[in-house]
Amino acid sequence: MTTVQTDMKVPRLSVIVPTLNRRQDLLEFTETLVQQTIQPDEFIVVDAGSVPDMKEAMLAVLEGSKIELVYRQSQAGTSLQRNVAMDLMTGEIIFMFDDDILLEPNYIEQTLRVFETPSHPPIGCVLGTFTSPARPRGWQQQWFKVFGMTHSVDGEKARLRSGGGVYWLVEPNQNVQVPVASGGRTAYRVESIQAERFDEFLPGYTLAEDVEFSYRVAQNWTIIQSPDCRLFHKRSPHSRVDYGDRVSRLIYSRYYFFQKHLPKDLQHTGAWVWSNIGIIGLYAGVAASRKGERIGILRGIARGYQRCAAHALGRSPQ
Repeated sequence: MTTVQTDMKVPRLSVIVPTLNRRQDLLEFTETLVQQTIQPDEFIVVDAGSVPDMKEAMLAVLEGSKIELVYRQSQAGTSLQRNVAMDLMTGEIIFMFDDDILLEPNYIEQTLRVFETPSHPPIGCVLGTFTSPARPRGWQQQWFKVFGMTHSVDGEKARLRSGGGVYWLVEPNQNVQVPVASGGRTAYRVESIQAERFDEFLPGYTLAEDVEFSYRVAQNWTIIQSPDCRLFHKRSPHSRVDYGDRVSRLIYSRYYFFQKHLPKDLQHTGAWVWSNIGIIGLYAGVAASRKGERIGILRGIARGYQRCAAHALGRSPQ
């Protein structure tokens, strides 16, 4: 371990980022990593893209820092790429980010301070707080709330609803224990994830793989969201799946989490069904308002439930 000016003992730090054809976004993230008051020891990038000079461009940004770049090519798949990186990591604290994130300069330092907080069970994961605007807003916010769908809320109480929807905190005023964490803004104590890997239940672009992973961690460790660990999520438009495919994957990933982790009693099953009524109503309404995407969105809804049915019958959901 090394010691910084604050006398904080700094463990070995690894940063993991999966990426896909987001050259400028990844370089901007790398710049914010170099600017940290406490730099990581290694930066593991698992690239499923086809940018020819990605590694060289990153090395140029990292030049003069203490950060070692570990760069690997991989097939596309958020879970798969994170698992590849986890097989390479050597840190005691593992940071996991999306490639379109911008960190505030003291992000890593503040995260390490949270890990030092006494807790029972011990803190195994620290969740950062986005400074980007929360979504959804207006009538959609009420719709998501009524149907128990995943969305961001004000206050100090994060929740995992009976149907599997997550209430993320917009910006708590203090460190708050939360039930699950988002893969794009987390740090894990390596002991908490040594026996864990991301479930590659949905290849390619995935949804809720971070919720499923952190839910397992939370069975034995405490997850804390801190307002002092701040970062901006640009939500890059590059390399995103189309709206209909996103809806399809949302439906199936929620079903998968429910089947794998939640009780099948009347309360949880009813909440899951009610939530899906909300999902169908919301996205059918979106389809009606988007003429150019209408067919794609409706097909996405149908494809999502086809995947759920295939899973229930023991078939491949792809």
